Amino acid sequence: MAEEKRYCRLCDLIDDIPEDVGEYAQRLYDLLEPRDRADEALIRERLAVCGACPKLSADTCLACGCYVLIRASAKSSRCPKKRW
Repeated sequence: MAEEKRYCRLCDLIDDIPEDVGEYAQRLYDLLEPRDRADEALIRERLAVCGACPKLSADTCLACGCYVLIRASAKSSRCPKKRW
């Protein structure tokens, strides 16, 4: 049985993402309407869960391909593995 290859959305965008992911995440956070932003405590809580997850690799979620800092920053975001 042939192994199915997974597609990484970030690989297509890599030229648009600066070296500093924190800077990129901050820019995206600033684009969110204030009512759509998660507060710092919620972001820290979510990142702690991600930090303990086996699907985390180099600040990227291997379940969906997102940068966890960016996903954790939006109030309405959900973990693709339903951990938060």
